[in-house]
Amino acid sequence: MFDIEPARRAGRPLGAPETRRNCLDVAERLFAAGGFAGTGLRDIAARAGVTGATLAYHFGSKEKLYGAVLARIADSILPYLPPTPPIPSDPESVAGLIERFLDWALDHRHYATLLLRELMENPDRARKAKRWYLLPLIEAYAAAIRAGQERGTVGPVDPEMTAFHATGAITHFAASTVTIQRMLALDHEAEAVDRFRRTLRDSLVAMLAPATALMGEA
Repeated sequence: MFDIEPARRAGRPLGAPETRRNCLDVAERLFAAGGFAGTGLRDIAARAGVTGATLAYHFGSKEKLYGAVLARIADSILPYLPPTPPIPSDPESVAGLIERFLDWALDHRHYATLLLRELMENPDRARKAKRWYLLPLIEAYAAAIRAGQERGTVGPVDPEMTAFHATGAITHFAASTVTIQRMLALDHEAEAVDRFRRTLRDSLVAMLAPATALMGEA
């Protein structure tokens, strides 16, 4: 599923920053392809062209390496977060903010795949987690929804659950775009993306619309 080639430069010192980056590059793609349980340190070391001792030197354990990958994912999302201030508060603007997460997911497909696996496979780790890497994203979207509710431009939806609903749909789509394209017999992946993007925006605007707007349409 992912094309990963060993990329270690011969003769580079054990602690070179590029060695750590290369290990993370390989680890994130293998974790996305096989999940946490299905990916071993030996697999990562072999693909990265390093020894197990090198992985231990940089990360200490598989759990810490996985945590570094999740932190890397969280950092990659930051440029896609809504700017503050101001916080847009009408349904179209809030939908546009959340749509930026779709841009992120399409720009980082293997991250979206890894996140989907994490959501499905992480019950035990969730009970022990001390940091929630997607929390800033959920909080930002929920804050925008609440701002609209305070101004009367957004209806009485649950801010956090609406954010989870949208980000979950986006993550699932980004991880399964090719499958969806084939299921719908679409000639080009771009057509699937365009259709999903339009549906996402229309659905969010409808969900976020104030009750007065819905009554007026009726």
